[in-house]
Parts: sequence; structure tokens; C-alpha cells
Amino acid sequence: MSKHNREERIARLSAASEQKKQDALAATEKAIRKLQKEGKLITFKAVAREAQVSTSYLYKYPELKEKIGKLREEQRRSGKRVMPVASDNSKNRIISHLKRRIKDLEQEITQLRQANESLAGRAFELEESENTVERFRKHNEKLNAQIERLAAENSELKDKLARHNLTPKKKVTSIKTKTKQKRPYIPVPDSVKEELNNLGIKINSTLRTLIRANPEEEVLEAIEALKYALNHQDVPNAGGWLNKAIKNRWKKPEKPLQPTQHIQRKQEEELVFPEGFEEWYLQAIDSNFIVNESPAELPKNIKGELLVKVNRPTASGLPYSQMSWVEAREIMNLESK
Repeated sequence: MSKHNREERIARLSAASEQKKQDALAATEKAIRKLQKEGKLITFKAVAREAQVSTSYLYKYPELKEKIGKLREEQRRSGKRVMPVASDNSKNRIISHLKRRIKDLEQEITQLRQANESLAGRAFELEESENTVERFRKHNEKLNAQIERLAAENSELKDKLARHNLTPKKKVTSIKTKTKQKRPYIPVPDSVKEELNNLGIKINSTLRTLIRANPEEEVLEAIEALKYALNHQDVPNAGGWLNKAIKNRWKKPEKPLQPTQHIQRKQEEELVFPEGFEEWYLQAIDSNFIVNESPAELPKNIKGELLVKVNRPTASGLPYSQMSWVEAREIMNLESK
């Protein structure tokens, strides 16, 4: 090969190498600018990968090595990446999103303002209602004071009329009872008064009301039932017993059978006790709660309940208290708790 050809070849290779170097430098500069724009870390590896060259190639050129090292050091000192510059499309999306968010917030503010106005209106109405209630309360107090004053004047007037034995031309009535129609007076029948006097029972307001509200015949039948009960059992409160008798229309039981008839009747039919009686009766005798008697000979009260003798002395001096077995069972259960 001639000297001229050899020099020409060397010149071509040098030109190609220089072109390759310039292309690599341009690609590297472009890669660095892209990494900066995207906010990525600038390292030799990242630049080489983006520029599609080897890292050893970058180290061959001092100016590239120095620039990459300088940028990497700046990022390390700042502690943050270089944020990429948003594109126009990205900006438009962000602006559109913010506008929608602003619109939603404005609607929410409007709704909250309306709710606040509604609550304020209700609070005002509630305050007005409370004021109205307070006004009515004070007015009611004034009316009550007037009623008490008029009632006192009415009572005074009645006392004056009674002292002077006068009859008022016009009846003065209480305001509270002014509109009520007075019930006609029904006296207690003399026959009932006589029976109650014989029994030593005073007529209180409750008993008087019951006697007036029921026919005389039914009241007398209740009194007869009381007499029978007083002769066959211990009745602590005769007046209270009579109240119940009148309310429930109790009557004196029919005439009991003669002893011989009683025995004959029991022989003819089987004796049936109330449910639960026999079991309780044996327990009560075993615990000495009642007097041991033959259950077949126990008397009954006007309601048909068997009467037992509880070992509890009475106020009249009897060593036992006679009562229905139902009542005795309740007392026994309470004492056993």
C-alpha cells in the first residue's frame, strides 16, 4: 500500500472516529437534558443507559465525566430531584380537575349555608316556643292564685251563712267544679244503717259511696255474708271485708248440711281437693305452720276456699288465725324466703 493511500485511510478513520465521538457527545447531552426534565437521578449508569453507550465510554471523555459528576453532586447536596416540567396537556388536566373540585366545594358550601340557615330558623322557633311556654306558665300561676283566692272567699261566705243560719239566694260554686253537674243525693237506707250499727262498723266515704251505688238488697246480702264470715273465721277489718263483699256481690253460703247428711254425702262421692292443696297441706303440717286437722273436715269461706288454722295468735286471744289455704300458702312462701 502506498504512502498516500495509507494516509488517506488514516484520515478517514480519524474523521469517522471524530464523528462517532460527536454523535456520542450529542446523545449524552440529550440524555442528560431528558433526565433533568423528568426529574430523575443523574448517574453514569442512568446517562449511559439513556444515551445507549457504555459507562466506560463516558469515562473516556473528561468533560462528560466532570459534567455528570457535577450534576450528581448538586442533586446529592440539594436532597431532591429536579422536578420535570409539566406539559401543556398535563397542565390542562390539572386545571380541569381543580375547576371541578372548586365547583364541588362551592356546591357543598351552598348546602352547608342552607343547612345553617335552617338550623338558625329552628333555633329561633324553639326559643319562641320556650318564651310562649314561659308566658303560659306565668298566666297559669296567676289563674291558680285567682282560683285559690275565690275558693277562700267562697269558704268564707259559706261560714258566714252558716253562722247566721241563712240560705243564699244564689249558690256560690267553686270555679273548678262550676261546669260539673252535681249528682243527686242518695241517703244510706235505714236498714243498712241499723245493721252496720249493730256490727260496730262506721260508715266512711268509701263505704258510703259503695252503698249508694248498689241496690239495698245486694248491700244487705253482703252484710249477711260478713256476719257469716265473722262467725266462722277471723276477720281483722270488718269494714274492709264489707267493701270487698259489696264490690264482688258476695252472698252468705247456703245452709250447711247436717252432720249425718255430710257424712253420707262424702261416702257417696269422692272428695276432690284444689290443685296443689294436698302437697302444700302436708308440708304445712310437717313444718308446724298450721294446725293438724283432717282435710275432709275443713270448712270453707263464702268463696268456696278451704279454711285452715295458722299457728299465729290473734288480737282477740285465739291461739291460731283462721284463713283460706291460698292466703296461708302465700304467707308461708314469704316467710320461707
